[in-house]
Amino acid sequence: MKKGLKITLIVVGVLVGIIALDTLQAKIFDNSPILKIRDNLDGVTLDYIDKGIFVNHYHCNNNEDVTTWKSTKYSCPIEESKDITNDGLEEKFLQCLEGQLGGYLVTEKDELVEIPLSEIKKNDTDKIEYYKGVYASEHPDNMYLIVYPKNGTYDTSVMKDFDKYFYEKFSTYQTYSSSTSPTIYIHNSNLDVDFKNVLSKCQKSNSSNGGKSISSKTVNKLNATKKIVIKTSDNELGTIKDNTKIEKILSAISSSKQYGDAFLCDNYAFNFEMYDSNNKLVDTIYVWFDGKRLIPSSINSKGCSYYSISNGIDLRQTIEEETDYLFYNILDFRDNINETTESLIYKDNKNSYYLKSKNSNEILIEFILNNKVMTLKYALENKYISAEKVANDYKDILIKK
Repeated sequence: MKKGLKITLIVVGVLVGIIALDTLQAKIFDNSPILKIRDNLDGVTLDYIDKGIFVNHYHCNNNEDVTTWKSTKYSCPIEESKDITNDGLEEKFLQCLEGQLGGYLVTEKDELVEIPLSEIKKNDTDKIEYYKGVYASEHPDNMYLIVYPKNGTYDTSVMKDFDKYFYEKFSTYQTYSSSTSPTIYIHNSNLDVDFKNVLSKCQKSNSSNGGKSISSKTVNKLNATKKIVIKTSDNELGTIKDNTKIEKILSAISSSKQYGDAFLCDNYAFNFEMYDSNNKLVDTIYVWFDGKRLIPSSINSKGCSYYSISNGIDLRQTIEEETDYLFYNILDFRDNINETTESLIYKDNKNSYYLKSKNSNEILIEFILNNKVMTLKYALENKYISAEKVANDYKDILIKK
């Protein structure tokens, strides 16, 4: 080997070794790489980024240091804007929620910028217990709001401004609310926020491993199922015969547990009739509207008891996939609910459809499973749902002529 080539290989080898060691020490210990270019951002949450060859080192304004691979997005935690609410929202939960949602907004060049509450609400701000709003500096259409009213009471007159802020900006966005978390509004380019995943990372599980399972006798009997007929009231929605899909439903049922003896007394919404290979009814599973609660009719007792699915399966997803049923709500933000003006918003080959509102932006539709919200007009024009279905379900809002 020529001396010059040998020296070159040695130098290259030493450089590769230095880069590898520098990358490893930065990644393992959350240190800044030695070989780097520093971007001073001086933002709300992020002080600077040290950009290495294979890693980026983030120094947050709360003195947190995190080193990630180049392909990984990271958002510094947002400091609390106010004390933790008196309604039981925990500081760690809120910080986790902000961090998770922030990850859906930012790219490597973004910093999160605060949206003042005064930009959205002029009145009744004293009725908001907790608020956080931010957008991405380089992608201002990427934003979220987290809102929790005092006492956890959703008052339309108080919350309406937050809804309006979003539906006037975007044709489609996502929202989430529940009795155990703040209301969330979020928009990003992909509309891909998985709220179930976000909350599972941030919320403590309310259940324990000590729940009561459905009896093995009942589970074994249900394992003979070869066909499932899904019904609501007396209406048949669809039939499932695919073994893989049946096994998924059986897995959800067998994972179900009953925790304690305190239950909501809302009634179930669907019947899953389970048939064997001889078309004999094995059992009927009563399924609640949330897709997570169920009870076999063979063990149903007086009262409000049910079992809760514990393996993450949502039977609403199965219902939408196997039938024409859609889980959706119409959101009515009209100031005058007695509006008599009828505006044409959609027309097909058979009928014309009129909205009882002067402003079509005031009537929105929320698709529950993917948390997407859009104007009803936009949903009809883009075939998210049929006008016929909405007109049948909401005769007082959408008029068919």
